This record gives sequence, structure tokens and C-alpha cells, in this order.
Amino acid sequence: MRFFVLILALLIPFYAVAIEIKDVRFYQTDNIVPNGRTPHYSVYIKNDNPCIFVDDLRKNRTTEYCDIEGTDYNFKNDFPSIYPINLRLSGASLYFIVAAPWDEQKCEIFFPENSITCESTGRN
Repeated sequence: MRFFVLILALLIPFYAVAIEIKDVRFYQTDNIVPNGRTPHYSVYIKNDNPCIFVDDLRKNRTTEYCDIEGTDYNFKNDFPSIYPINLRLSGASLYFIVAAPWDEQKCEIFFPENSITCESTGRN
């Protein structure tokens, strides 16, 4: 019985699925934190999913952002007509543009509140 538990304990870590760099088209961490401290957030977009993923590294939680609040846009449903560009991670926020042929949006995701705010840029 102890042997079975030992084998099981050794194999469990191999079941964790990690994101590899070849699986993403965009990846950024907030590595502006002071020396010796680990980043708090990482942001990525997968090759097979146009939504924005945010990992809160302190809470070990991943949030997927597909719906753009305040608009009818949805990255998963409307891709490739709309897509995020000019992504910039700064502190506890991600700033980006939603490129859309009919109404481009300037957006911010504020991580502590899991909120998205957008406003039209007036460009299409």
C-alpha cells in the first residue's frame, strides 16, 4: 500500500498542464516589480483561443476575458473580425485596443475588480 501511495505521489505533478511558449501568440508579465520579488500577473493569448487570459500568480487563479463589457464584442464569437492589439501590462491593469472595422475600442482590464472598461476611439 505504501508503495502505491509513493508511486501516485510521484506521478501527480506530471498531470499539471503548463502553457508553453509555442502555444501562445502573446505573453507578458508585470516584471517591473522590485528585484527579488516575483511578478503578480501574467497575461497571454493562446494560438487556438483569441480571448485574453490573466493569471493572478499570487492567488493561483486564471481569468478568461472574451466579452467586452459595454459593447456587443466577443473575442471568441467575432474573431477574426475583432482582435486585441497594442496590449500593455502596467501594474494591476492591462491596456489594449480592440481592433474592429466598425468601431475601435480603447479598453482597460483592472485585475483586482475583474472589470473591463472601454471607450470608443472614434476610429474604424
